[in-house]
Amino acid sequence: MSTEVKQRICGIVGGLSYVSTADYYNQMNHLVGKQLPGHGSRIHIVSLDIHQYVDLLDKNQWTNVAEFVLEGVHQLVKSGIDFLLVCSNTGHIAAPRIVEYYPDLVFLHISDAVAFEIKEKKFKKIGFLGTKFSMVSDSCVVKRLVEHELEIVFPHGDEIEALHRIILEELTNNIFAEKSKQFYIKSIQRLYDEQHVEGVILGCTEIPLLVKQSDISHIPLFDSSQLHIQLAVDYQLGRYDITSFLPSKTKNDI
Repeated sequence: MSTEVKQRICGIVGGLSYVSTADYYNQMNHLVGKQLPGHGSRIHIVSLDIHQYVDLLDKNQWTNVAEFVLEGVHQLVKSGIDFLLVCSNTGHIAAPRIVEYYPDLVFLHISDAVAFEIKEKKFKKIGFLGTKFSMVSDSCVVKRLVEHELEIVFPHGDEIEALHRIILEELTNNIFAEKSKQFYIKSIQRLYDEQHVEGVILGCTEIPLLVKQSDISHIPLFDSSQLHIQLAVDYQLGRYDITSFLPSKTKNDI
């Protein structure tokens, strides 16, 4: 008797950074194994060169960034994937281009996974921490959160640069310093105390490897990578209708 279990094949655009890519791979296999003992997650990965990616970001060459990420998507589509993840919040700058080029490919947007969890808790005003490219109102991840009718709040400008530096120079290189953790915790606390947010999105897929909910238990944290991974596994195993995660306007357009 065949023991084959039907899974959708997940395509991951990774390397942005390798640290978070490894976390996605490990956690997806762990979650699939919990649901289907003895099985692993069916994943195809294309790992991009972060040096070239960051260089384009630093030069504000947004179109070239999107095309760079899209090249990875082309390789994944050729490999026969059923749905796609970009395991980077900042990397979602390529989301509109991906959807334009592959309108029939199921693309699981990280902001949809995060917004679904926030709305389940009936929250509206939420802090957001990430790279300096994401901590702006017109970034792709933030615009998508706003489409879910959430109010997104950022730290002050000088903090943004420091938070960004920690991500780029430390977290993406697998360096997790206690001093940096405390800086992030203080930034979260300031958003809560001064801007009265109801929770904070860890909007870079490396941040949850530095700061855990247990480090600041009185403020709800929304781990963007974990929520994205959980959605991916649920979709992979056929447990969710993806339309339930979409913004209302997008649902109405389908």
